[in-house]
Amino acid sequence: MNKYLPKTIIKYLSIEFLKCLFTVIAVFLSIVILINFVEEVIFFKEKKLENIILITMMMTIYKSLNTLLETSIFIFLFSGIYFFVKFLRNNEINTIKLSGISNMLIILTPALLSIFIGLIIIFFITPLSAGGLKIYEKNKRIYSQNDNLIVINETGLWFLEKNKKNYNIIRADKIADNDFSKLYNSTIYTLDKNFNFLKRYDSKLIFINKKKWFLENTYILTNKDNQTKTEKKDDLIFSSSININELKSLFTNSSSVSFWEILKNIKTLNERGYSGDELKIKLHKYLSLPLYLFSMIILATVFTLNIKNHYSNFMYIFFGIVLGIIVYFLNDLSIAIGISGKIPLVLSVWLPIWLIIVISTMNLLKINEK
Repeated sequence: MNKYLPKTIIKYLSIEFLKCLFTVIAVFLSIVILINFVEEVIFFKEKKLENIILITMMMTIYKSLNTLLETSIFIFLFSGIYFFVKFLRNNEINTIKLSGISNMLIILTPALLSIFIGLIIIFFITPLSAGGLKIYEKNKRIYSQNDNLIVINETGLWFLEKNKKNYNIIRADKIADNDFSKLYNSTIYTLDKNFNFLKRYDSKLIFINKKKWFLENTYILTNKDNQTKTEKKDDLIFSSSININELKSLFTNSSSVSFWEILKNIKTLNERGYSGDELKIKLHKYLSLPLYLFSMIILATVFTLNIKNHYSNFMYIFFGIVLGIIVYFLNDLSIAIGISGKIPLVLSVWLPIWLIIVISTMNLLKINEK
């Protein structure tokens, strides 16, 4: 019978942890949906749309999975605290230890299970999250009456700008050194409302200052009354509703890129002259997620077992929030230092995780000796 005991206990611990995890996910999901729904209601309240409640709910759903994933480390932190508090309150840890099972099995079972769940998240959940966010951003742009579209692919950077009287389609070969104020080897097509060709600008270099585009060494091809005319201008000012911040926003929203797409996107960005640091950070956040979730369970164990059951549930929640804020601050601080160039960018993502694991493990060894 004893040889089946660890297997039975591991199964029991896994089921209990999953129950705690799903409970915490339900709480976080409810909060996320409520916050996103209120945000969308505020956005749509002045829009005269039919089925506005349905549209608002759909927009909330598209966005909520991504928001939930962004808070995954805190979900696992609170799940770990909930799991161990529950076992302490029911005195199950001592009961399991009396059967000859060490603390480490109780701790490692949910921790290792978290690694497995983390792999499921990055391989299967992130594509759903990224897809939902893309739909959300597309619809939000339409409802914002902003028809400007910015994409990047193997043929260069493409911008579609919709004005009151016409459309502008802008293509540039590349930028240089992440500087969006300079577009190289660019072509601008101006079309009327029926997408009939009006004018074409071919420029070696475009300087962008807010919404003013300064074109250098530009050839202009004009179509008027079915006749084409070509002229060259050394300097030309082109007004656009697209500004530099809008260009940058395309590349900083790394959450709309799934794990399976991210390497291809980084390669494409590099070929177009953009470093893609945001995507590199996102890639290593994906890669480190299973270990991060593991570290959250270890941290929750140290936190819970050290203070034991001296506090009310409210105090556990309060201290858990404080602990989550500290983890969030440590993570953001490390990445900010990495972006500044003081430490390697990759190291800035992984460093907080290893610090949490090392510090927590040292405390765990002391707990296991008791």
